[in-house]
Amino acid sequence: MSLLARTRTGVLHLHFGVRGGRTALLRDTQKAPLMVIRPFELPCGTLMVFIVNPTGGVLGGDHAEIRVTVEGGARVLILTQSATRVQPSPDGRPATQDIRFQVAAGARLEFHPERTIPFAGSAFAQTLTAELESGAQFALTETLASGRVQTGERLAFASYESGVQVSVAGRRVYLDRQRLVPGPLTRAPGVWGGQDYQASGVFVGGPVPVDLPGTPGVLASGVSAGGAVWLRGVAARGPDLDRALLGARESLRRQLWNAPPVQVRR
Repeated sequence: MSLLARTRTGVLHLHFGVRGGRTALLRDTQKAPLMVIRPFELPCGTLMVFIVNPTGGVLGGDHAEIRVTVEGGARVLILTQSATRVQPSPDGRPATQDIRFQVAAGARLEFHPERTIPFAGSAFAQTLTAELESGAQFALTETLASGRVQTGERLAFASYESGVQVSVAGRRVYLDRQRLVPGPLTRAPGVWGGQDYQASGVFVGGPVPVDLPGTPGVLASGVSAGGAVWLRGVAARGPDLDRALLGARESLRRQLWNAPPVQVRR
């Protein structure tokens, strides 16, 4: 096997539950390059975990397998320590990521990874599946850059694919699929336009919000036929999109779950 053909498979399995009235990480399986830092309990009682990949990026052919189970009553927030930097793939193979969540009734799981940045010549494909019991709460927000924008690199990656599906009691309530292959029409209206950053998200659990969040020209939201609240946004600057997304996130947490703001400690 040549050096260019070497790949890595990272595995991370996490199981959360309630012990002594507090959310705890009960079991974890870790295989490099995926690992977690020691969980931290936030002032609101949510248990926060950072997923870490110390290699600084993913390569073509690399695979990440993430499995998370949350028992009833647990409150879990999963973040990533840094952006996902997708390195060039000399042989065209994509880096792949398969994420599966299981959330019990009365539990809450939030997953808000840092930005994905596909480098020139890179290929990336991910699937995320969340299976929720009736009465579970779930939130996901993600952002994607057009490339290493600060160095002038835009839409130079080979391909980016993402599939997100959320089901409640076996019934699909949200489905989002994207496949981006940069070309002459990538910056057409309705795709990227003149923007360099994209956001998407979904919130499940609780009543339909009275006040759907949004920022004119940056972020919009709506409700799926299954009752999931979706978010979609684009912006020319990453910080502008991040601020709009954070505001929408806290608005929905308050309206859906009557949850206090998350005070993240890094």
